[in-house]
Amino acid sequence: MTFTLQALVCIATHKLFVSSTSTNFASTSLQATTPVCSYKMKMVTVHNNNHAVSFRTKSIELFDRLLRRDGGLLILLTLLAMPLLFSQLFLSDNGSNRALTESPAMMNVAEVNSHINMTALLESNPVDNIRPYDLDDLLRVIPYYDHAMALLIYDPIDDRFFAYYSTNHRWKRGCEELTVSIKMIVYILRRLFPQRFTPTSPEFAMVISAGDVPGVRVTSCVKKKDYPCSPLDLPPILHFGHVFQLPLFPSMIAMPSSKHLKCFNYWTRFGSVCEEFQPIRPGNPHGFVFGANVDLAWEYLVPQVIWRGEDHQVFQSIVSKLIPRGVTGSDAMDVLRDHIDELIPQYKGVVYTANAEREARETQSGKLPWANIKFSNHAKDSQMYLQFRQAGIPVTREYMDNKDLAKFRYQIDLGGGNSAGTLEKLAMPGALFHHATATKEYYFNRMKPYEHYIPIAPDLSDLWKKYIWAESESPGTAKKISEEGTKLAASFGTPEGFESIFEEYMRTPLLRVMEAYEPSMYKPWRTIVSDHVEGSSMKPIVRCTASGPYDCQNIVGKKFFQELRVDEDLIEEDQY
Repeated sequence: MTFTLQALVCIATHKLFVSSTSTNFASTSLQATTPVCSYKMKMVTVHNNNHAVSFRTKSIELFDRLLRRDGGLLILLTLLAMPLLFSQLFLSDNGSNRALTESPAMMNVAEVNSHINMTALLESNPVDNIRPYDLDDLLRVIPYYDHAMALLIYDPIDDRFFAYYSTNHRWKRGCEELTVSIKMIVYILRRLFPQRFTPTSPEFAMVISAGDVPGVRVTSCVKKKDYPCSPLDLPPILHFGHVFQLPLFPSMIAMPSSKHLKCFNYWTRFGSVCEEFQPIRPGNPHGFVFGANVDLAWEYLVPQVIWRGEDHQVFQSIVSKLIPRGVTGSDAMDVLRDHIDELIPQYKGVVYTANAEREARETQSGKLPWANIKFSNHAKDSQMYLQFRQAGIPVTREYMDNKDLAKFRYQIDLGGGNSAGTLEKLAMPGALFHHATATKEYYFNRMKPYEHYIPIAPDLSDLWKKYIWAESESPGTAKKISEEGTKLAASFGTPEGFESIFEEYMRTPLLRVMEAYEPSMYKPWRTIVSDHVEGSSMKPIVRCTASGPYDCQNIVGKKFFQELRVDEDLIEEDQY
């Protein structure tokens, strides 16, 4: 009913405005007539089998026919609509700001989303559900974030892109991913859609975030994973990195992390696949390690579950609390075993490895320990590391590059710094034990369990069982899974394969987001940002001409980021 009345207001005022200058209703822009129509007449879109039906268009056509047929009706509707028209003209800004100042804690998201079909939400693709949005809508995203989120705006007057960051947000380790992603994505936008970004184009804006995990505020909803934790009408959020497995933020779209984004940037620039996605060879030491390229066959791989990665100084704050000083040897292992549910997955793997090595020594069977999960380095001068070594617990071992890791039959992707990623492990001749976590990468929808990988529970409780299944019960199936995983990884390195990947994970989401944006017709974008209670905290940090790769400059100096930076060694890291 509200939409109908607003439509009547806009159409009636539009008729009066153009009657003296034109008789062609269809040729005159409704949004250009009045800011009320531009701001209030949002296109309401319903998605049905990927087809969109615009209620605005149909309503305009209906009322236009009525108004053409009866001039008296036009006058009557105009008189009835005048109170609403004036109230919207004089109160629209204040009213909109009152609604937008509500923080996530004040919003009853459960009530707003009470009609949601949860099954459909789980199965939906956020790219297919992008709704029309404007700059005011984007500013509503700010309170949901704690760090690593920016507002990217194209200003046609300057013909440049500007990235805005909120002074209410923290600047944490990893936020550099955000600035790197911004500098690459603006070049991709400029190259893919040159006609959209010109001095005669309207402004464009979108939300970008980045990082291994989205830098959202860790509310009770996020901790409990009581999705969704944001309204469905929140505008699209392009996150460059891992996104949540569950639709905690249904409008969040998984985009390539900066490590992979540079390959998308390379494709945009040269139309060819980057070396990182191609097979390893002399002159390309960072390529994928396929068995055929390094002469590694399944039958000759080491039958162990392998992982190497950095510890990020986590064991001082977690493990050191579990083992009292002076407790060593088997007693220390007993303590860890008793508290294994409190350990992060990497340390659970360390305990499994210690148990497997002890069993191999005690049984003297001549068989290798089934697990080989260790850190490739440790925190410098760590007393905890010395305590582990004295206790006979093998926390660390030599560093391994991807060629070394590829010699093992079972890869597990437990994350960690300097560890091979999921895609790199898929390429290797061994089978991938894919560790299920709370997050996922942009290409995970192409990976199918027991086709491309062997799924492992978040707490690693089934790791030994899956190892026995693959090594002893169904080795033929495990080998087939390894081969299919390798084929999937290889598709990233061919022109035909990467063209499909680029279309699905870059061009399509960017195009959908651009098409959904509704430029402001009643205020300059800088005024909208500065007048908004959340926007007033936004400061420009980067500007980009984007005429070439990385054609960007920092607007603020180090002092700006130092004031927002936190000492992460003194705080407990947020857990998802």
